[in-house]
Amino acid sequence: MAFASPAGTNAVRHPAEALNCVAELAAHLAGVACVLLLEEAPGGWVMQGSHGLQQPACESAAAFALHALEYPGNAACTLDLAGHPALSAHPWVQGAPHFRFCQVLRLPVGPDQPSARLVLLDDATREPSHATPPGLRAMTRHAADVLMLYRLRQECEQNSIHMLSESESRLNLTEHTAGVGSWSIELDTGRLQHSEEFASILGLQAGERISDLASMVLRYAPEWRSGISLRLQRCAQAGDAFDEEIQVLMVNAAPKWVRTVGTAVQDPSGHILRIQGAVQDISAQKQAQQETLRLAMRLTTTLASITEAFVTLDRQCCFTYLNQESERLLQKTTADLLGLALWHDFGEGLAQRLQDQLDKALKTNRRVELEDYFPSLGKWLEVRAYPFAEGLAVYFRDVTERRRSQEQLMLLETSVARLNDIVVIAEAGGDADQEPHIVFVNDAFEQQTGYTRAEVLGQTPRMLLDNNPATARLSETALGLRQKWQARTELMVHHKNGKAFWVELEIVAVQATAEEITHWVAVGRDITQRKTAEDMIRHMALYDPLTDLPNRQLLLDRLQLALAQSARSGQHGALMFIDLDNFKILNDTLGHHMGDQLLQKVAARLTQSVRKTDLVARLGGDEFVIMVDDLSTDAAAAAYKSRALAEKVLNMLREPFQIADHQHFATPSIGVTPFNGEQNDAGELLKQADLAMYQAKSLGRNTLCFFDPAMQATMTSNATISADLRVALREQQFVVHYQPQVDRQGVISGVEALVRWQHPIKGLIRPADFIPVAEDTGLILPLGQWVLETACEQLAAWGDWPGTASLSIAVNVSVHQFRHPNFVDMVMAAIARTGIRPHKLKLELTESLLADRMEITIEKMGMLKALGVTLSLDDFGVGYSSLSCLKRLPLDQLKIDKGFVADVLTDPNDAAISRAIIALAQSLSLQVVAEGVETHEQRDFLAYQGCDQFQGYLFAPPLPIETLDAFLRNPSAGMMVLA
Repeated sequence: MAFASPAGTNAVRHPAEALNCVAELAAHLAGVACVLLLEEAPGGWVMQGSHGLQQPACESAAAFALHALEYPGNAACTLDLAGHPALSAHPWVQGAPHFRFCQVLRLPVGPDQPSARLVLLDDATREPSHATPPGLRAMTRHAADVLMLYRLRQECEQNSIHMLSESESRLNLTEHTAGVGSWSIELDTGRLQHSEEFASILGLQAGERISDLASMVLRYAPEWRSGISLRLQRCAQAGDAFDEEIQVLMVNAAPKWVRTVGTAVQDPSGHILRIQGAVQDISAQKQAQQETLRLAMRLTTTLASITEAFVTLDRQCCFTYLNQESERLLQKTTADLLGLALWHDFGEGLAQRLQDQLDKALKTNRRVELEDYFPSLGKWLEVRAYPFAEGLAVYFRDVTERRRSQEQLMLLETSVARLNDIVVIAEAGGDADQEPHIVFVNDAFEQQTGYTRAEVLGQTPRMLLDNNPATARLSETALGLRQKWQARTELMVHHKNGKAFWVELEIVAVQATAEEITHWVAVGRDITQRKTAEDMIRHMALYDPLTDLPNRQLLLDRLQLALAQSARSGQHGALMFIDLDNFKILNDTLGHHMGDQLLQKVAARLTQSVRKTDLVARLGGDEFVIMVDDLSTDAAAAAYKSRALAEKVLNMLREPFQIADHQHFATPSIGVTPFNGEQNDAGELLKQADLAMYQAKSLGRNTLCFFDPAMQATMTSNATISADLRVALREQQFVVHYQPQVDRQGVISGVEALVRWQHPIKGLIRPADFIPVAEDTGLILPLGQWVLETACEQLAAWGDWPGTASLSIAVNVSVHQFRHPNFVDMVMAAIARTGIRPHKLKLELTESLLADRMEITIEKMGMLKALGVTLSLDDFGVGYSSLSCLKRLPLDQLKIDKGFVADVLTDPNDAAISRAIIALAQSLSLQVVAEGVETHEQRDFLAYQGCDQFQGYLFAPPLPIETLDAFLRNPSAGMMVLA
């Protein structure tokens, strides 16, 4: 038998000290000089505690006691060491410390616990006691308990070490996945620790580590070192956090851009213990930014290099860009014209003609051309305007010389002006009713029409036209010629072989005198390719590119027409909303190209299953809609026919589809809603069919379901909420939370008041769950008035403290509330009662106010504006606002809807919409607030575009007033409140 050394003695201090205390207490109770506490282990007996010996002598004492444990006598008796055959000659018996007596006590342990002994040793000067003191017997039980706790502590530490190792492994994996490495510096030792991903980002070699702050700073490019050193110093001394984009040096590679962030870690007393942070590789992001800048510069250079005078206008026809040639032609600089209307400096007649043509281009989304004399420039200009999403692209061409040539050379110059285009000269008839006859055609005419001069001379121009709309358009053109003596039109002309092509035709009169027209000169160019492109664009706008079925826009247009027709004829129709069940599984397993083939085959089957007069449309994804009309004047018969058709569609789509080498079975869920002349909202009908389809899905899919107008569940829920709302108003269960609004500099300029319902059972309820019901029941009026008065009272309270006196509060105003006859009076009363400054109160109006009764709306807004109240248009871009209405409203601010902000960095459409809203607001001298800002990247993007203020969880969530007051006194990093 041999003794093993105690495992973990240095690592576990407190339990070992407790065991030493047990030994000391045992020595005191037994009245002996030395006590050893031993425990049996697989490798031998382990000494866990002792008293009466110096540490170097403990191991020898343990070996000395081993012989006592092996003594065959009674374990609880006192042993005289002088007579022990193995110990009597031991130096500790013969000399100091002169041990003479030894007693071994067995500790009471559990059945699954290792044995333990308490060994008592005494010198020769004491009388031996064979009886065990009662206190010592209790002490043996206490010693056994302490040993058990010691073992449990060891097991816990081993488990903790294992869990810590797993946590570190997961952290390394997380950092590698996110591309972020962490670091920390202990201020007392100056030692720097970092993760593996930190080493990877900074380009450290395998096994290489950075151990101190100076070494870390040296990894950065020389021009950045002083700056990062200063920020690290401020963070360590004052706790100032930092977030910088800096370049680091790489071995055998170009410098790398990294984002470096750091923050201080403090103890409860505020003393800074360490600073910690992270680095992130942003080289790809920087490269993308530089590429975007290069593309922008290339675009600017391209626009400036256009040889013609070229400008762009917004949708109010105000200048947004001018190239150098347009500055020269218009005789003004870009700075003089930006933001001004195109016709601002022209005479009334010319300005009106320009405005009419440009408005026409915007409304019809077609290009327009006009030619007019500009007195202020002393020139004839040709103006060509091409509409695009954000306004118009306009080309100016100086045609003064051409006009002069037309006046001087008449027939000759007109005939040869466009040799590459078709030129036809016709002799005017003597009478107004007499048609002109062709007297000249050029080579381009023969080449493009296939007719020779001999075949057309003496004929009327009608020979090139069939009995189609082109003939009628030619008659309209002739009428215009008699009134204005020139015209421009587009006609479909037939080649000699019967093939038709489009010609853009310009016809001018040749006058012998001021009253007499002798000839007509027609110049045409082949625009077939352009017309084909226009038709293609129009088709793409109204038809689904995958299935060639009508899209949502065309469906809604046709449905609106069907409703109007149903109102006149009394015929009933039906709308069927079809969704393929589990379509995503096909895409995920076989690929999207297989899903596209299935959609095409479904579209073909749907088209085959209905009449030619019915409409099959694809809304997107796996959603299709069938519109059938003229079913019957009897509602029951129409319902029977629509059910029969829906079941037919259901059965056809259940049949297997052969897609490439795969046989696929698809099932649909179909929602059906009938319609007749009583409905007038196509969008609502589509919602009803959609709801019925989801009801079919809830029934297990692969079935059809008719829309239930009763909607019992919804009505019951709304009725319950309505009743609870009345109680809540009576018992004042509503509270107001406030969300800060921050400007570009991080200054908190104001807050938005957001009502919450503190329900006694359901807890805090969001506005989206009860505001719609409040609006439907009219309870929005007292609720809105309460919120308005609460906000005014809070403004009054803030006015007494310099730190909040400059803040404003925005209050949402519903349509019902705004249209109340006494709304303006109620606002005036609240302001007068609280004594606040009116401009600190901001009313946020919704775009639905602009749907109708515009004049009343503008009048009320004007009264509020005159009172001094700030007006903001909430959720701009998702409602009914039109630019023609917007310019008439006395607004101070536009709010970008959070739906656009959420994906502004990932969705190009949302980014374009946000830029357009900001540009529109700036052109109208309105402030812009972006809602729902949750990341620094969103904030930086919007700020770069010119957004003035921001609101969202990036800065703070909606807060109760107590929390808000504390927040205003100690705002988050990067924000402040100006006194």
